[in-house]
Amino acid sequence: MLAYLKGQIVVKEMSGGPVDRLVLDVNGVGYELAVAHSTLLLLGQPGDTVTVHTSVAIRENEWTIFGFRDNSERQLFNLLQSVTGIGPKLALGLVGTLGIETLVEAVLTENQKMISQAPGVGTKVAQRIILELKTKIEAFSQTLANKTFEPSTSGIGKSAIFEEVTEILGNLGYTATEIHSALKKAKETGLAADSAEELVRFSLKHLSAPQVV
Repeated sequence: MLAYLKGQIVVKEMSGGPVDRLVLDVNGVGYELAVAHSTLLLLGQPGDTVTVHTSVAIRENEWTIFGFRDNSERQLFNLLQSVTGIGPKLALGLVGTLGIETLVEAVLTENQKMISQAPGVGTKVAQRIILELKTKIEAFSQTLANKTFEPSTSGIGKSAIFEEVTEILGNLGYTATEIHSALKKAKETGLAADSAEELVRFSLKHLSAPQVV
């Protein structure tokens, strides 16, 4: 129905939960979008003109437009909803909390603990996601420009380290969003994380630095 919207940001509103609110002015029409917290932070500031990829969920008495930074997030969001019992808000929480790379890798390596970091996702839901989505995620990963999602021996080894670090940081009180941010930053900087201790040190340094909102 709507593939994307290009307009000026009018309102950015944090809810404190996995789903935030964004209002775009598109040629004088205000569109209210439900977006993940990570999307809200990275899209821009009020007054900026941005393009937001969209997916529309229609219920009996409610139409909701969900917004994403790129089409890959939108595609993964729609794939998640094919899993039994996963609605659009839970799917948005998964994509927004874990991100494309982490979520795809977690499904391919059957990392239930990582998937369970998303709000509202328990062990049974994580198991169901892996069971029902693994084949589809394998096909989805092939369409992405970045092929680091493909399962390999080294990938599985790194996944085990990332899982250990996730558990350590979680026990220290960090949220799934904060942990994902730190691990993503480690990958972006090319950190050769051969040990959990090294990755924990990097993550703590990143998380203790002032964050730009």
